Amino acid sequence: MAQTISTSPNKHIRKAIFGIINPLYPCFDIQITGNKSPQEYVLMTSQSSQIDKATKCNYRWECSLLLDIVTIYKGSGNTGSRLKGDDIQSAIYELIKNIEIPNYVVINRTFAFPDSLSLKTPTENIFRNFIRVELLIN
Repeated sequence: MAQTISTSPNKHIRKAIFGIINPLYPCFDIQITGNKSPQEYVLMTSQSSQIDKATKCNYRWECSLLLDIVTIYKGSGNTGSRLKGDDIQSAIYELIKNIEIPNYVVINRTFAFPDSLSLKTPTENIFRNFIRVELLIN
């Protein structure tokens, strides 16, 4: 049954995605918390939602959440590669491509894969892949 409330569904979306990803990969909201330093993890970063005014009978939400998939290789020089991040990105997409949000009806799901980033520091190489999850929910 769909909710007919006017409050943002953001926390429900994050909870659903966290529940799917975290059993396989450490998943965090915005930043790593606690005394952890994982070498691979997922951040749930920029999120937005707005009411779709196409329907006047119910609240329909257009929602977006960016997943930042991070892989870190310790050491200097040419350590690591983008391959592991690509594999994690593919695995996460397979897990969330049919995502359902409890208490909401997912009308449409779309996914975008923004350009990856890499960063070399004197002590590590960091590779970042992204998945933008866009949902139309009721």
